[in-house]
Amino acid sequence: MSSRSAVHIPATPAVLDSVRLHDIELPLPAAPDPWHRPGKPQPCTASLKLSYSSAIAAAEKDDVSLSIDYGKLFRRLETDAREMAHHTSSPEHPHHRMVSVEGTRREEMKASEVGQDPRVTAGIVANCGLSLLDETAAGVRRMSHLRQSPRNSFSGAQVPALPPADAAPITAEYGRCEVWLHLPKALLRAEEGLKYRSVTVWGYTDDAGEGALESESRCPVVLEEEFRIEGIRCYCILGVNSHERVEKQAVIISLGFEGPGQLAWGSTIVDTYVALTRAVAEKVDETTFQTVEALATFVARIVTVDFGNERVTVRVEKPSALAFVQRSGVEITRTQAFFQSHDVAHR
Repeated sequence: MSSRSAVHIPATPAVLDSVRLHDIELPLPAAPDPWHRPGKPQPCTASLKLSYSSAIAAAEKDDVSLSIDYGKLFRRLETDAREMAHHTSSPEHPHHRMVSVEGTRREEMKASEVGQDPRVTAGIVANCGLSLLDETAAGVRRMSHLRQSPRNSFSGAQVPALPPADAAPITAEYGRCEVWLHLPKALLRAEEGLKYRSVTVWGYTDDAGEGALESESRCPVVLEEEFRIEGIRCYCILGVNSHERVEKQAVIISLGFEGPGQLAWGSTIVDTYVALTRAVAEKVDETTFQTVEALATFVARIVTVDFGNERVTVRVEKPSALAFVQRSGVEITRTQAFFQSHDVAHR
């Protein structure tokens, strides 16, 4: 279910710089639990890339007040993670206004239990970065106003002037935040758990009404999303060599889904990833194939045809195939439409 509003995304600035936080240990008070228990704390590793225009002024003046404070960003992330329950339920939090490039909004996300939808968690993380960008840009504007006069009105002391406009101090009109989440304990049958990535930018709507504040006309637009389920370990007969037909060997399966953000395909993933992971693991354990390609196509059929996902990238690897190679295998991408025209991989 979705609602729609017109949205405009500003052009990417000519100079775009970034602040990064990599592999943040972010314990969550609630997240997908392997035993399907709601409200259970879970480990999460998050990374964030906040892109903005620009760091030129901070570099030219060597002035930390003209830069993004990544220490403050980390502390805000810690706080918002602890307060996830409040942010998830609060209709005022910006993640409730996340839309697609087309202006659609996934209304079902609002009804999800705390921590169970990684799109909501990533939205909270992205808002930390984008809101800090807002605050930093506002601070630079305030300093610019105070320093327009050659003397400070309180002390009479000389105050250094801010860089000229062409030195490009930080602005908030364009903001882009890429978020990576890794939930290592989300799935029983996937050794590397669930991974999610999103790219969010500021967009501007036309439905806030004349005279509305900028904050009321602006919303986070999710440009793209990616889900990954990695490390599904199965055991089956696989291979053409005589010794491979004697005993089951381990195969490691990974599934990838990506596409435009805030569309129906993402909700299908969230609704089905637990069941489809279990189905893939159990069905592959019962199979026998001669080629890795056939097994990968069999898995793709399960994910798309049986569980209604539009598109999947399947990687199948054999850890024991080659003595001096850690893993060898293949990767394929298949869609529902492919199986409508190709009658393959039935078991």
